[in-house]
Amino acid sequence: MSRLFKPLLLVTAIVNLLVGMFSGLGRLGWVVPLPEAYAHHGAIMVGGFLGTLIALEKVIPLKQPLFYLGPLLSAISVVVFLVGDFHVAVAMQAIAGLLFVAVYGAYLRKQRNLPLWLAGAGALCWVVASALLWWKQFYPMVFPWYIAFLLFTIVSERLELARFLPVTPKDRRYLLTFLGLYLLGLIIPFHGWGKYASGLALVGVSVWLLRFDVIRITLHKEGLVRFTAVALLCGYVTLMLEGFFLLFLGDMPYAYDMLLHNFFLGFVFCMIFAHGPIILPGVLGLSVKPYSTVLYVPLLILLASLLVRLLADAMLLPVDYRAVSGWFSMGGILLYFLSLAVTTIIALKRAPLTPG
Repeated sequence: MSRLFKPLLLVTAIVNLLVGMFSGLGRLGWVVPLPEAYAHHGAIMVGGFLGTLIALEKVIPLKQPLFYLGPLLSAISVVVFLVGDFHVAVAMQAIAGLLFVAVYGAYLRKQRNLPLWLAGAGALCWVVASALLWWKQFYPMVFPWYIAFLLFTIVSERLELARFLPVTPKDRRYLLTFLGLYLLGLIIPFHGWGKYASGLALVGVSVWLLRFDVIRITLHKEGLVRFTAVALLCGYVTLMLEGFFLLFLGDMPYAYDMLLHNFFLGFVFCMIFAHGPIILPGVLGLSVKPYSTVLYVPLLILLASLLVRLLADAMLLPVDYRAVSGWFSMGGILLYFLSLAVTTIIALKRAPLTPG
């Protein structure tokens, strides 16, 4: 069953990505043939694309077919969004989140460590986000919880890789304090004083990652290892910028747009670019790590498009700047996945296939 579900769910996740990106262009004023998706751009990108991709990666090693139901529900929720049944689609993502929490429960029964607890907390934040969206139908209330889902998930991954570095228990407590401060900012509430707590927390998390992540070592390497480090470094800088935005943007026009896309286009997609050459072959059961210097091109395009969008928001430039930046962001993301697919095919010709 897993042999069938892995490529199927991966393709469906990419469909969510395409629908999500086109709906984003629609929100920027472009006419695209998916008007039903415009309003749900965020849920399709976070729950449909990212939720499916992250859950699929974690489900595969467990070899329990029932757990594939979670990413399946989140993946096909895009169809329900497109037919206009908002509450059913969001409920599907909420159930997918609950099953994802159960996945981490299965991991924790085998071993208990801090990265798994953090990842499980992130999955729970996805459930909270989906429940709030179902109840209030108000995306600005939900996006801080989406951030928590991805922040905790990504930090848990990086913390797992840092276990071989000299990170003391005291250092880990600092990280937990910052993450706890972010959650506190969501509760008190986020759109009041909470945003200052969460902003300070994001700055703290970014500094911690810059200090203790393996990029301190891998930036001096070559090939894929260095590309990964560069993408991670860019992501950590945008995460720090996100914290400063929360602290200092206030209620200026387009502040919401800056906060939203700096985190998701900057931090999250830099993380995807960094981990893609490892995650994609792993999901497909391939024993290769594709790489080419061409991968730097989509990374630069993505960051340049983000910079244009942030400057357009900050300087109140005409909407055309944001609209054009959206096409470049989409182009950079599509070029990355195309480049990754091509380099994977090339790498397969030089290495044997590992059964998955």
